[in-house]
Amino acid sequence: MPSLRPLGNRGLTVRPLAASALLVCTAVGALVVIGFTTLALVPLVLGVGLVAAWLMALALLSWAGIEGMAALERWFENDPRFQR
Repeated sequence: MPSLRPLGNRGLTVRPLAASALLVCTAVGALVVIGFTTLALVPLVLGVGLVAAWLMALALLSWAGIEGMAALERWFENDPRFQR
């Protein structure tokens, strides 16, 4: 069974050329991941914004309808043509 002792200076060593290649590949991979994430999030953010705009328009139109019905009710109550 392997012992769990500190490695000290015998840790992971990477040659400079391999380290440079690893750094470049990591940077390119990060750019690709960020690009795909952006491409995935833009439609979602636009969709959420569109739903919010529809809900706001629905709320405003509902409020305008209620106010219109209240004005119609006041007109019915005050106009002598609708009085008996």
